[in-house]
Amino acid sequence: MVHGSGDRAQKDCIHMTKLTKPSSILTLFLGGGGLFLIIFGLKNAASIVSPILLAGIIAVTVAPIIGWLMGKGVPAWLALLLTIALLIGLILGFVLLLEGSASRLIATLPQYAESLDSQQEAVEAKLESLGLGGSQGLSVPKLDSETMMGFLGSLLEGIISALSGVFIMIIVLIFALLAVPRYPNMLKTEFPDSPPVLQRFSNLAEDLRQYVATTTGVNLLVGLVDVVFLVILGVDFALLWGLLAFLLGYIPALGFWLALIPPFLLALAEFGPSTALIVLVGYILINGGVENFVEPRLMGRSINLPPIVVVLSLIFWGWVLGPLGALLSVPMTVMVRDLVLVAFDDSQGVAKLLSGGLSPTEEASGDAGS
Repeated sequence: MVHGSGDRAQKDCIHMTKLTKPSSILTLFLGGGGLFLIIFGLKNAASIVSPILLAGIIAVTVAPIIGWLMGKGVPAWLALLLTIALLIGLILGFVLLLEGSASRLIATLPQYAESLDSQQEAVEAKLESLGLGGSQGLSVPKLDSETMMGFLGSLLEGIISALSGVFIMIIVLIFALLAVPRYPNMLKTEFPDSPPVLQRFSNLAEDLRQYVATTTGVNLLVGLVDVVFLVILGVDFALLWGLLAFLLGYIPALGFWLALIPPFLLALAEFGPSTALIVLVGYILINGGVENFVEPRLMGRSINLPPIVVVLSLIFWGWVLGPLGALLSVPMTVMVRDLVLVAFDDSQGVAKLLSGGLSPTEEASGDAGS
């Protein structure tokens, strides 16, 4: 009798455990619903969220400058003031210069459209004089000059629009940097034993700094060489195209082609197909060469994202956060991988896939060994 009661109690316990254990389908449903709400919220608030995220990444990148100045004996308030003033000056100077040059070009696009039509007529006349024109000879593809210049104008207007959140970014950046001197003591007080979460934050900050610093240096080199190259060729607005190459260099895979199209079209309108071809080849050698050979050597394994993940990240974050999301696609993917996916056992397999097959532990040990 006692034995029967014990079996019944055991069965009841197992039954209750099954009832209280969450279903994997329910967990998947709730997780998917939460993810959908987060993505939906980010997409609808992209104009505010994107500048805030960009400000955070910039603050993480330049924070060591404040510490370095303080280590040299500069008072904390002066180190903050110098860093903030330098950043605001660089950001505003870049935005105003880019916007001013782009606005001047947009105003003169009809003239370049007429010039492009003239270039087509000149090519057709040249072929006719060589006996290669006419119905039996070579045909010159008809280029819709208004459509091409309209595309160029839309591209520039889109870039200017994407920079409209710069004032939100500057405000957030200032407040983030003001808290930098207090971060070390605050973290030591709150996390005296340096738990894994804090270590992940530290590793992520170092990776982001290396990525942003390396990409910025490479983009600056590419932009300067492009300006010199276009000035030698006599292409108008060479400084604008250099600034554009610098900015779009933060967009993986697609940025190179977006930076190439405007100077190529302008060279075609100004000088014809021969100079446009030289611009095309020059950009492939300069931009493509630096981005494919120099940058990987400088970057090392700090980010460690496979090419397919980089492309998919560009598409996803560009869709969610707009144009600035394309600039932030790599840092955002790395943050999600290192702070969210790595933190849970069920998602560590996804984190490993995003790391090209390396687990976070293997990746960290590989970096330490190198």
